[in-house]
Amino acid sequence: MKERRASDAMASPIHLVAQVLRAGPDHEVDDTGGLRPRRGRSDGDVIYLGDVATTLLHGLRQAATISVEERPRFDEQRWLITVQAGSLTVSIRSRPYWGFGLVGHGYLNELSFEGDDDASDRLVFDLCAALGRSPWKLRHGAAGRRALMRLGLDEASHEEAWGDAIRRGRDGLRSDIKAVEVRHNEVVQRLHRWLDSSENDARATEMQHHLMQVEEDMANARRALSEDHAPGVERALARAEAALIQADPIHDHRSHSELDVTSVLSLHDDLDVVDLT
Repeated sequence: MKERRASDAMASPIHLVAQVLRAGPDHEVDDTGGLRPRRGRSDGDVIYLGDVATTLLHGLRQAATISVEERPRFDEQRWLITVQAGSLTVSIRSRPYWGFGLVGHGYLNELSFEGDDDASDRLVFDLCAALGRSPWKLRHGAAGRRALMRLGLDEASHEEAWGDAIRRGRDGLRSDIKAVEVRHNEVVQRLHRWLDSSENDARATEMQHHLMQVEEDMANARRALSEDHAPGVERALARAEAALIQADPIHDHRSHSELDVTSVLSLHDDLDVVDLT
């Protein structure tokens, strides 16, 4: 079972620090403080988001409002943005911590997640999977330890916080698989009852074929989970849900909404597979 963080009225925020490795002049800030891709010459302030922030924003699973709270000035990699996505608020602060910020890997991002526990854990999980590295490992040891200390953190507890969020994100995917497995069992029972009461129905073979497809997709989902490949899990479960509708003998008589089946899935572009253990 997924362990939830303790809370009173709402969840406590998560504070993490991530190492930035790459950044470029791909975005700008408009007059209203909004963020937009940079296209040719423009009057907006250039902002270097870096690989961490760009990947994190790409991983959001619903429409988000992005506001630049502190605009970059002479240093395009020093900024603060906030992101509001449903009940989740994410704050990202970029600042140098080594080498006077003369190189990209001398920067870090301070990340703060507040609000929806599940959404924040999943976002951290997806961030690490997409980056293909361990972002909590700061490249410049002594300077990194000093940066963590200024935030009241140490290397061990900070790495543990990342690991806990990744584990909870993985547990969320496991729960998604379990939910589809429960629906699969319900459809199997309905289909068996229907087959017992139906003779020579032309749909029987086709419905059994769809059920076999569900079982294959469920195996693919479990395999993708073992590789920490979240998009692979989502795609396999989405295919399984679609096949379950086709295999369900009451599909012809009641709409999908009337069956009260709630999908927790969405489809996204491929991300690299990486072991987060």
